[in-house]
Amino acid sequence: MIRQLVRVAVVLAAVGLVVPAPTVHPVTISLTDVESAKRVDFDGGTAWLLVLGSDARPGVDVTRGNTDAIQLVGLDLESGRAVGIGIPRDAWVDVAGESARINTAYGDIGPDGLADIVADLVGIQPDYVLLAGFDGFRDMVDAIGGVDVRVDEEFVDPASGLQVRPGLNSFDAQEALDFTRTRKQFGSGDFARSANQQLLMLGLLRGLLAHEDEPGFLERGTLAALRGFDTDLSPQEVYRLAQAVTRVRPGQVTTCVLPGTPDETAVGASIVLVDAPAARRIGADAADDFRLRGC
Repeated sequence: MIRQLVRVAVVLAAVGLVVPAPTVHPVTISLTDVESAKRVDFDGGTAWLLVLGSDARPGVDVTRGNTDAIQLVGLDLESGRAVGIGIPRDAWVDVAGESARINTAYGDIGPDGLADIVADLVGIQPDYVLLAGFDGFRDMVDAIGGVDVRVDEEFVDPASGLQVRPGLNSFDAQEALDFTRTRKQFGSGDFARSANQQLLMLGLLRGLLAHEDEPGFLERGTLAALRGFDTDLSPQEVYRLAQAVTRVRPGQVTTCVLPGTPDETAVGASIVLVDAPAARRIGADAADDFRLRGC
């Protein structure tokens, strides 16, 4: 394992020298550090990553889309625990002095601004912001050969025709993307979609850990993820963050979606009024020991 990680570090260092500037091709994955956040000490420390899914269509820079997946992920590197806090994309928040859906904030005020909004909601300041578009997401799923997701209830996505059965489902890259986007058939709408996104992320983690000792796997995955990759981190920082993810044990991951009330009357469109006290309680619970004990 150590030998493979060293080789990945070499790949990242080389990529930092030879990969074309992101202006050559549309950005499919963006990773930035948050200016107002603490400097992360990866040696036995913790890290908070704001993971976003952009709805920008293929061929369009991911930063130009709305963020229809919003997950705050906390990593405790020493214990191997992790938490995921889902934020409904229609959450009604203050964006630069005006009320708006949270999924529009990235395009208006950038990753630092969105990170600050999330910090106001849950009381936790993200250290990094990871934004992936359709192509970047599919590349990540392809890199581990698909993803297995365990689901409790059967449903069919009316838009894509994806059929999901109770139990373990094996998705290819496109099916995984469809799974994360479907919501209209659920009575809980955005809340169910956010919970499904968490199930998918857990499946990706299990897939990564299942393959990490295969010769060449991490190197191939690294190169696949770096296509269309834009970051302000050094290659060494990217490597250490990736290494931190591999320390997480799937059995020690707990998740929650912020509660709120759907409202279609306030502004004439679908929004979610987040339960602010509950959001703060969930954030405090997560920050305490990287365990969530229920929403």
